[in-house]
Amino acid sequence: MATVFKRGKTWYARLKDSAGCWRNLATEATTKTEAQRLADDIARKAERIRLGLEAAPAADGGGTVAELMEWWLESRSNGSPSHGRNASAIRLHLIPSELGPLPLVQVTAPKVETFLHAKTTEGLAPGTVNHLRAFLSRAFEFARRMGRYAGANPVADTQKRRVPRRTPDYLHAEEVPAVMAALTPRWRPLFATALYTGMRKGELLGLLKTDVDLAAGLLTVAHSHGRDTTKGGHADVIPIASELMPYLRAAIEASPSEYVFPKPDGSRMSEQVKLYGILRRALGRAGIVQGYRHTCRARVNAEGKRDSSAKRCTHAEPAADRAPRRCPTHGDLLWPVPQVRPIRFHSLRHSTASLLMMAGANPAAVQKILRHSDPKITTEVYGHLSPGYLRAEVDRLSFNLSEVAPAEAPIRAAAGADSNPFAAPLLHSADSRNRTAGDPSHFASDSRPFTQRAMRESNPRPSAPEADALSS
Repeated sequence: MATVFKRGKTWYARLKDSAGCWRNLATEATTKTEAQRLADDIARKAERIRLGLEAAPAADGGGTVAELMEWWLESRSNGSPSHGRNASAIRLHLIPSELGPLPLVQVTAPKVETFLHAKTTEGLAPGTVNHLRAFLSRAFEFARRMGRYAGANPVADTQKRRVPRRTPDYLHAEEVPAVMAALTPRWRPLFATALYTGMRKGELLGLLKTDVDLAAGLLTVAHSHGRDTTKGGHADVIPIASELMPYLRAAIEASPSEYVFPKPDGSRMSEQVKLYGILRRALGRAGIVQGYRHTCRARVNAEGKRDSSAKRCTHAEPAADRAPRRCPTHGDLLWPVPQVRPIRFHSLRHSTASLLMMAGANPAAVQKILRHSDPKITTEVYGHLSPGYLRAEVDRLSFNLSEVAPAEAPIRAAAGADSNPFAAPLLHSADSRNRTAGDPSHFASDSRPFTQRAMRESNPRPSAPEADALSS
């Protein structure tokens, strides 16, 4: 039974802690009633811990957020394909932030929301902010499961940032030969394999000769960089395009090791290899650009004389072509720098899917080739590129409008007819109305549902004079 007493201006709670020892705890209560309510809550929680009904908090309260994130990186993230990127983002944004030195018991949803809002204000992309939020949430959940933290996850009550969905850029069919011709023979087989299979960078660099069966025309995607697993966590077998065969055969014959695309010495290429830069230079040589930036490279000192140790001229001007231009200050020819389209190496994977869909490939087949876990990813991202993907579905709407001339639409609209396009098949010309009036077989032959209102419009009740004429 918890009791309270007052010393000076402070109310104290006397109760048994989770170990069964009596303690006097100072409170911030201002009245006896408030102090008694707080003491009962603390005593009740201590009793639940003492009876084993609730986990006891760690002696240090779980430590600080910075300690929590370092512990999560070491015990949970370490060994995962994205560990390097996780550690870089956490140590750059989370640990040095205002959340870093806070004890876990002091972290609340408003404080996390304030941190996320500050990162958004700093200019971080919504996707990056969501990644930081996910790191923090996973760390708190893992600490709860491991008994390091006993409270609620404060990140659960924060809101994800909305990430705008953009259509990924890709190489068009007519651009692929130009890019392949602009690549050196060393890189041509690797980029061809990326385009024909949609494999990721790590999967290409970890591809083994034993994974390629040229006789059967099959390729097993089972490795990523130096790991014996892929991003999806499982191996997949995909077909080898006939045009890809000579490139793979040449790469296997030229490789001095077990890897299909190794370094010149046969060792596996590093994750840091700049395939992105190789692709961008090839795009520039192939002329797949948005324009050019003409820059002056003259080195002139303060006295206006040529000096190789002086800084370069800063003059630059944009242009749509690479026609020769001269610096207005020094008269030197400007150097045209191609401004290529924003196509990354991973965009080659998008190119594979996009070109397959535009060629009329079945979305289910594209899903299998790209190894998407969910078919919605394939149809939602690339479905709009298929020429017949949605057209075949919308053509299911058939209302037999051959009896309604297109020119009648504005006349009927002016006469007050229903402007709903789905009511159009229920509108008939005067001649057809007379032919079908009083003939119930006209409606019985059509099994499509319709409303009573539409039935009245298509077969109106005759007026009194007309009814008399018909009866006679």
